[in-house]
Amino acid sequence: MKTIQRDNGIFYIEDNEQRVAELAYEQEGSFMVITHTQVSETEQGRGLATELVENAVNFAREHGLKIKPVCSFAKTVIDEHSEFQDVLEK
Repeated sequence: MKTIQRDNGIFYIEDNEQRVAELAYEQEGSFMVITHTQVSETEQGRGLATELVENAVNFAREHGLKIKPVCSFAKTVIDEHSEFQDVLEK
């Protein structure tokens, strides 16, 4: 069973206690800088990285943060979803 968790600047998804996807970020003041997303080869194409970006967006909203997506994948996902624009650093 897959679960999304957050620990020390990383959102991650585990499946049977194995980390299969992660999104790394750094908090700089009122900004959440998303630096990297990664999904294991066996899990690619299943939307896990997009799920992690969505969780990061929700975390940013809950904590009053704006997102700076340095990671190109996260930037693309946020740009493509109009409902995520409220947390994007302009």
